[in-house]
Amino acid sequence: MSTITLAKIYEKQGHIEDAKKVYEELLKNDPKNIQIQKALKRISDKNGDKISYFINMDKKEQFQSFEKWLVKPWN
Repeated sequence: MSTITLAKIYEKQGHIEDAKKVYEELLKNDPKNIQIQKALKRISDKNGDKISYFINMDKKEQFQSFEKWLVKPWN
């Protein structure tokens, strides 16, 4: 049974593809649901360029920038 709650749990656990599948299934049943549309946009934006950047890091400066981001205080 697919629900928004299930999709949010997947998303918070980092299972973005599973969350995306649930959101897409829900959107088929309720294509005008703004909450689901926003969630799909959010997880799509969250993964596109950032994952590609991480996977393709090959310069020392990129790794240093990433390390600084990792130790940044997240209050």
